[in-house]
This record gives sequence, C-alpha cells and structure tokens, in this order.
Amino acid sequence: MQTKKPWRIGTRAKLLLRGLRYSSLLPYASIDGWLTVDEAIALYELGRALPDDHPRAVEIGSWQGKSTVCIAAGMRDKQQPVLTCIDPFDASGDAASADVYGDRADRLGGPLRRAFEQNLIDAAVREVVEVRQGFSHDQAQHVDGSLDLVFLDGDHGYDAVRQDFLDWGPKVRAGGYLAMHDVVHPVHEGPRRVVEELIANDPRWVEQRYVDSMFVARKASS
Repeated sequence: MQTKKPWRIGTRAKLLLRGLRYSSLLPYASIDGWLTVDEAIALYELGRALPDDHPRAVEIGSWQGKSTVCIAAGMRDKQQPVLTCIDPFDASGDAASADVYGDRADRLGGPLRRAFEQNLIDAAVREVVEVRQGFSHDQAQHVDGSLDLVFLDGDHGYDAVRQDFLDWGPKVRAGGYLAMHDVVHPVHEGPRRVVEELIANDPRWVEQRYVDSMFVARKASS
C-alpha cells in the first residue's frame, strides 16, 4: 500500500498568504540558503524600520544573498540606503558547515560572488548593496560606527561569533538593531552561547525577541 506524502505549502505561497505587501520578497524563495518565511519577513521589516535618510546596515555572512535580498528590499525605497555585505565568498565557515557549503558552491559552476551578485540583480536590489569581500574581523576597522542594523550570520563557531559581536555590536547606534541567525539551532551552539553570555542580561540591549532561529534586539536609546 502506497503512503501518501503530506501536502506542503510552498514558500512563495506562504509569503503571499501573509499579504501582498511581501510580494517583493518572492525572489528570496529561489535563492539557495537557510531562512524561514518568518525570518525573511522579519529582516524585511527591520530594513523598513530603519531611518528614511541614509540608512546604513551591515550583513556578516551573505552566502548567495537569501537574507541580503530581504534586508535590501526593506531599505530600497529610502534615500541613499547602503547595505554593506561582508563575506569571503570562498564557501568557508565553521567545521559543522564547511562540507555543506563546499559541496553547494561546487555545484554553482562558477564563482560564488558572481552568483551572489546575480541574485541581487534579479531581485532588483543590487544598487542598495556594497560588497566587501573578506573576513568580518578584518573589515571591522574599515567600517565606521553608527550603524542602523547589524545582521550576524557568518562563521557559527563560538569564538568567531563572539568576535563578530565584540567587533560589530558597539557600532550599532542607540536605537539601532542587532539580529543574529541560528541562535536556536540543534547543531550550532556558538550564536546561542554568545546571546546567553553577552547579550541576554545586558540592559543596553532591549526589546529582545526570537523569530524562529533568529534573535533580534534593539540598542537602548539612553
């Protein structure tokens, strides 16, 4: 007797069920990566919540642009928005992920950065994004503070996540936002430990919340 497979609604349908205002996120569904619909919407809404004039955001770890497209789509209609994306674009990462990234990058048939930028073009957000190829710790000294949003999704090893937070957390302006991916994850413990040890009980980080695996907080205004 053949067992029927459970019916699953597709990512695009899930987005549209949340409202036509999220139709601009549809390109995200075609990009390789790991980001739930609720996480995608949360990043989009964070982008929309940034100041209307010259908003500045940084994304650490971009892969092929799945989360990049969501943030940039939220910022796109503002005055001179800049989303700085920092990634070595060499499919490197923590030990738990390196093989997966390497295999997927090999199947691209071309440079990872080229695939990333093409995805941004296809989603009509390329003009919002400044690409800095390299490692986040090296790039931190070249990016001024007073950032409106920092999204950490790079190397998930504890030491790497901790360094990213120490490098980039102070650059978030008062009232700005910090988001971290994979904080609730069965394999990666680095993001969770950093949130628990350095952020959860720090009064400078308020309005803390989770969206699926993602942690979001706002830097206190005072």
